[in-house]
Amino acid sequence: ISSVLSPGVRVNSWSSVRESVLMDGVNVGRNTVVNRAILDKYVHVEEGAMVGIDPEHDRERGFTVTESGITVVAKGQTVTR
Repeated sequence: ISSVLSPGVRVNSWSSVRESVLMDGVNVGRNTVVNRAILDKYVHVEEGAMVGIDPEHDRERGFTVTESGITVVAKGQTVTR
């Protein structure tokens, strides 16, 4: 819903991407949630992971969270549970 997916993005089954921007080569594993996030090139979201749901958890994993609540994941990083 209201997202931008670049060429080469793969969103696997049972996953949800909302209000996000996914750059080239991003792989979103099964049963994941991506919400209000910007995922740079070649980011891998592991199966069952969530990004953009809990800002504190996102910061703990080393991601940037903007003042408006958008989570930014840098190029080539892996989003774990």
